[in-house]
Amino acid sequence: MDSVLRYLQLKAFGRGLRGYHTAWLVVGVAVWLINRARTRDDVIYRTRLKPGEQLLVKTSSPRSAESSGN
Repeated sequence: MDSVLRYLQLKAFGRGLRGYHTAWLVVGVAVWLINRARTRDDVIYRTRLKPGEQLLVKTSSPRSAESSGN
């Protein structure tokens, strides 16, 4: 799916910038926005560390309702 959207984006921008039709430029912008929205990651936590400081990241899988007895 990503390669199809990328191909469509490149073709649409190319045709729009060459002056074929303004609609191609609009399609290129729309596909670019879709690609950007699909690949953008949300930042959960951001901080600056001073020299010597450490940040420990621990992940665990969420408990299911079956194992908790609910």
